[in-house]
Amino acid sequence: MTSNLVESVSGARGVVGETMTPHLALQYGLAFGTFIGDGTVLAGGDSRTSHHSLKCAVMSGLMAAGCDVIDIGVCPTPTVGMAVKHLHAAGAIAVTASHNPVEWNGLKLFGNKGEYISPAQYEIFSRVVSQPMLPLMDWRRIGKLALNDDAIEFHVARVLSVDFIKPTKIKKRKFRVVIDCVNGGGSVAGPMLLNRLGCEVTSINDVPDGRFPHVAEPVPGSLRQLCRAVKAHKAEIGFALDPDADRLAIVSEKGHAIGEEHTLALSLMATLPRHPGNVVVNMSTSRMCQDVAEMHGCRLFRSKVGEANVVDMMKRHKAVAGGEGNGGVILPASHSGRDSLMGMALVLQHLCSAGKTVSEAMGEYPNYVIVKEKGELAEDFDTRLQSLKGKLTDAKLDETDGVRIDFADSWVHIRRSNTETIYRIIAEARTKQAAVSLIDMVRSMLGQ
Repeated sequence: MTSNLVESVSGARGVVGETMTPHLALQYGLAFGTFIGDGTVLAGGDSRTSHHSLKCAVMSGLMAAGCDVIDIGVCPTPTVGMAVKHLHAAGAIAVTASHNPVEWNGLKLFGNKGEYISPAQYEIFSRVVSQPMLPLMDWRRIGKLALNDDAIEFHVARVLSVDFIKPTKIKKRKFRVVIDCVNGGGSVAGPMLLNRLGCEVTSINDVPDGRFPHVAEPVPGSLRQLCRAVKAHKAEIGFALDPDADRLAIVSEKGHAIGEEHTLALSLMATLPRHPGNVVVNMSTSRMCQDVAEMHGCRLFRSKVGEANVVDMMKRHKAVAGGEGNGGVILPASHSGRDSLMGMALVLQHLCSAGKTVSEAMGEYPNYVIVKEKGELAEDFDTRLQSLKGKLTDAKLDETDGVRIDFADSWVHIRRSNTETIYRIIAEARTKQAAVSLIDMVRSMLGQ
């Protein structure tokens, strides 16, 4: 495969026309059809301008491998996962690069349970896709193409059916909400859910044309327009989706972007009092989630970064909730995958039950400051990382995924990105200054 394409358990991502091409999408479709063996495969994805070009190539490969294909259109990534079981499919491919910039696109692979293929399955698939020649079906066994346009409706209904989400009570609160859909795959689904919950909804950037009005990743720096809109409309909360609507960020009633780490913490506050049990988050997720779990007498486990890794560990520990600190909420009672719609419903449910504002709800658990930075990968990055470990002989190290260094009330995590050709350094402490100092320390040790 192309050497500078980013391939991992999170799928494949690259720059359109350079590393992410119709040729690659065709190969992935053919390989995934071969990997699946038989049955119907779904194809959907976010709204990027390359959506149809790449999806058509994917579907061509799938049908050439003998799979029937159902095109479910432009939709959130979690919608694709839910539709697999709803439509009794053998798997799915979502054409999306999630939070990556507009010039990127990618391919995410789902198995027959509507979840990303597991790390073990990915190892098998990677061997299939690397083969230079894959079998093609003759004219009698080429797959058929069908269309389905009810996947988003099913997704919204599924979220509203979770037993401790009380739509009637939420409707009585009549939340004033602003939602920024970033002109992405959640532009229909996000406002639809909020309207079904009786919210007074103001939607911005809700034309699913793939032309993102700001940085696609829903981090505080890209939410200035949403912050202004929350203030202008005197809203009680603002929600921001990423392009494929599997991540959720929140703006408080004061018009402050509170950081995507709070999304999962607030969702756990809604879940654990009613369904206590194990929680799984990744190695880079805020300690706030651990504190919330402990407040409710629950255990928290940490996995490698990557949704497939989190879900795999959630299964092993029979977790009732989990996710990633980038705003990715996973509630198995609805779907074993990150889902911004589920996150919105959980946060509104908690605010409704607690009778609190976003700012007040954040005060229910200890708060930390997390700083996330990234850098270009040097050729000798792994050697430098090994050297760093040798300098920290007295520290508590966890090498599950890169290197995580834990201190009494702070931590720092260094790892290669699964989705971009960069490395990430994430630190958390009681103050921003302390978190930045940890990052500076690591950069110095890495010689960066």
